[in-house]
Amino acid sequence: MPSEYFKKMKRIIAEKGGVELDEIHETSYFEDDLNIGEIELVEILSELEDEFNVDLVEDKANLETVQDLIDLLIERLE
Repeated sequence: MPSEYFKKMKRIIAEKGGVELDEIHETSYFEDDLNIGEIELVEILSELEDEFNVDLVEDKANLETVQDLIDLLIERLE
């Protein structure tokens, strides 16, 4: 994933999830590591949908880590 996408994604995760940018890594689990619950995850996905013009919310059940989200976003952007 181009780094500009990851930067935008990290900014949105930090903003909506209330976490610091340096806490967000590809291997971070949304719930366990970042303390991001389902409501915050839906807000993050909605913001990413607007930012990248893709559909993501329907697949939220499959997202456990930041890498899962990166993979999904790459799949939708191709």
